[in-house]
Amino acid sequence: MAGAELRAWLACDWFVKYTAGLAQGLTENGCEATLLTRDHDQEFGDDPGAMRGFVAANAGDVRHLELRGRVRELTGLRDIARLARVRRDFVPGVVHLQDSVTNDLRLALASGLPRQRYALTVHDPVPHPGDAAHPQVLKTIRRALRRRASLIFVHSEALSEELDGTGDVKAPIEVVPHGAASAEFRPPPPDSLLFFGRMSYYKGLDVLLDAMPAVWAERPQVRLTVAGEGEWPEHPVLADPRVTARDEHVPESAVAPLYEDATCVVLPYRQASQSGVGSLAMQHGRPVIATRVGGLPELVKDDRGRIVPSEDPQALATAILEVLSADGLAEQLGRGAAAAVEREIGWKAVAAKTIDAYRRHLL
Repeated sequence: MAGAELRAWLACDWFVKYTAGLAQGLTENGCEATLLTRDHDQEFGDDPGAMRGFVAANAGDVRHLELRGRVRELTGLRDIARLARVRRDFVPGVVHLQDSVTNDLRLALASGLPRQRYALTVHDPVPHPGDAAHPQVLKTIRRALRRRASLIFVHSEALSEELDGTGDVKAPIEVVPHGAASAEFRPPPPDSLLFFGRMSYYKGLDVLLDAMPAVWAERPQVRLTVAGEGEWPEHPVLADPRVTARDEHVPESAVAPLYEDATCVVLPYRQASQSGVGSLAMQHGRPVIATRVGGLPELVKDDRGRIVPSEDPQALATAILEVLSADGLAEQLGRGAAAAVEREIGWKAVAAKTIDAYRRHLL
């Protein structure tokens, strides 16, 4: 089946940014894509209209449908029927779900389940350390969704092995990297670090804060920006005037300036599946210093950043000082990161790999 003949129906609750980018990449490969989401803005800091605005700006060639209301509202049953009629008229060759649909099974019903065959992207094969435990009913639903899928996508070989080890999947597992929009390189400013994203224990902000005294001992002018809402650790380094702490949801309009003001982006994670923050860093032409966990080593290669052991503040400080101190290294790595976007993780390239998997396993 040629790309122009393929119609794809994509559904998600969270991971709207990812799914919208994939949908746009599919259209750039000649597919006709429809995106189904909930109608809330929770992924966007509850900023009214932010979700619609993001989809319009980043997936303008994709038809966007919304499932209205809350999970337990009776009006949602009528909305399921409405969307099911749209899907039947659309006649998708592929139904592709994100595993976040378990938050609201109306999305799965509107997508044709339980009879419909489907592909499923699993973003996090196992829970992150420190995250709240999911209710048993949600675990059961998630396991059933994985077991019934006809095709599974993950974002790295490490995650493929991790998911296979759970015993929850029977379908083929395809590795397709987390995507990014077209890269734009600008020379980085000196001596500026960025830690960005939703704050959680597994992301290791405290490890980075532990590393900063060693960084400052050699380069006292280094600045650190920490931005995102969530569970912040209590740490004396956060009170240092060289640290800018933004305990808030960062709106989309402010994300690009954060990256442009950074020399490099630091991901000191204790555990990871993939990293949208790392993909964004590459999109903005910024090197990444990350830990050897999950899919991060497959994203951050030697020509675009540095990999260090997890929970090792001294090793992290050494890598930071190398990137900041070596003449021209940050710019060289940033250019390598930007080049890798077009070659490996641009949405069009990611979607082309996704279509190839559709053809081999679903069509």
